[in-house]
Amino acid sequence: MDRREFLYQAGLFSASALVGMPGAATPQWSEGRIRHLIPLSNHDSIRIKASFAEPQSGPHLKIGASVFPGRRRDSQGRFWSFHATGLESDTEYELLLQAGGGGPLAESWPVRTAPALDASKEHLRVLMYTCAGGPDDAQWLNGEWRFLPVSTRRRLLRRALDFRPDIAIGIGDQTYFDQWISPRKRGGQHAANRERIYGRYGKFDRDRPLFGSNNEIVLTRCLDEQIASLYGTDFRSIPLILTQDDHDYFENDEGTDEFVTFPPGNFSARLGRAQQSLYFPEFLPDPMRPVHLAGSHADGISESYGSFRWGELAEFLLYDCRRFISLAGPSARFVEEDAERWITARTRDETSVRHLVHVPSTPFGWTAGKWGEWYPDVLQADGRLGVEQPKPYWQSGWFSQHQRLLSAIGGQKSRVPVVVSGDLHAVAAGRILESGGTGLDSPVNVFLSGSIGTGNGWPSNARGIGASPPNDVTIDERLEPVERNGFSILDIDPDGLTVRQFAWDRELGVEAIDTLEPLSEIRLDRG
Repeated sequence: MDRREFLYQAGLFSASALVGMPGAATPQWSEGRIRHLIPLSNHDSIRIKASFAEPQSGPHLKIGASVFPGRRRDSQGRFWSFHATGLESDTEYELLLQAGGGGPLAESWPVRTAPALDASKEHLRVLMYTCAGGPDDAQWLNGEWRFLPVSTRRRLLRRALDFRPDIAIGIGDQTYFDQWISPRKRGGQHAANRERIYGRYGKFDRDRPLFGSNNEIVLTRCLDEQIASLYGTDFRSIPLILTQDDHDYFENDEGTDEFVTFPPGNFSARLGRAQQSLYFPEFLPDPMRPVHLAGSHADGISESYGSFRWGELAEFLLYDCRRFISLAGPSARFVEEDAERWITARTRDETSVRHLVHVPSTPFGWTAGKWGEWYPDVLQADGRLGVEQPKPYWQSGWFSQHQRLLSAIGGQKSRVPVVVSGDLHAVAAGRILESGGTGLDSPVNVFLSGSIGTGNGWPSNARGIGASPPNDVTIDERLEPVERNGFSILDIDPDGLTVRQFAWDRELGVEAIDTLEPLSEIRLDRG
């Protein structure tokens, strides 16, 4: 394929894939030529990832009298990033994207920077969810949707936005387009899924460059549908943090005699980096986060290990447990060594923020018997999760790292220990009391955030069993895992946190989403 044909095909798909998506624009604001826009802010900067209906040349972001040039992310000029620096904290700015010739690409819109690091704040509201990706085809399998229609996902997110969060966090699995495992699995369902998805997006060629070849067309076909059409411009004024998990490297975590999928191979790692580079912001610089952590850039931008700070009130530590996973037996890790050291140091420093929330991509407190989990539990012959039959290729060092992190989290003296995870396609709440036969200084409050994109009942249908506490972990389950689509809202104030969890399934009807109320509400007070 020559370059002219490449540009034609990519532009033809990109222009048609997003036009007419439900909720693509609101009566109050015109998105113009923007196809998707995701902002992220900290106390002194705003970073934006955006795509356009057609290629651009030299677009820029204008804030007042300041102009910040765009950086092209793809070979065509349809994807751009914008990074505005030197801003005042806790200030609402009016943003305007302009074409290279100076004309507006859309109406202007507001984004607010976060409070100064030493600011005293009384409240923060955070939306949290997981697993928003998946094809938009409402495939009906085993009595359930494999993935929800994108229009239903947008409706769930818009209901969440009704609560006016200050920020939002989507925990991993922004995409489902597994590459190397699905083709090797046999059986009717796997074959049907493979043909359905490969026929939809096309196939990658690992011998060709990722950008400027047919690979780029395949990539953007997938991600335009699963990310750009999902978010559109709905989050234009809500800073949105999207983290990565196994499917964001275009693979499921599996370890067998035939294949072990992580750490990601070079092409899978490049796909994961391209997903982030094109569609959503990397973590912004943080003076308390070392610039040498794996996946970090010299300017402090970080791809895998991040933090978000809201003055002195709250800090979130976000960590990808896939890209730098190691297979080293007793010394294996999910989180790279220097990153673990930083996470532990931030957890033990209780002087700078009143509340600290851990957000790992791999859940604390529950297992579904998957290979790439902290825990050794796996589905046994009698249909329950256990450890009698060992989990192939599971690494004991993963649980050792879990114990170190959990000890630091539970060792906090003045804070409420909190971990919010995704991945397991359920909402749940509990308190870890003991792990590996060792008690904790304080119980660790753990939550599963709720899944946006995957169909109800996926864990049980796909794996033969739902999520449950690991055998070697004692947990007080305040809300046992509910395999419904949903999200969580965290309200943080100086005295504690309130966690509201929402759950919906298709039997309620899509109209019920618009008035969805909490399934559970839990208040956690500082001691």
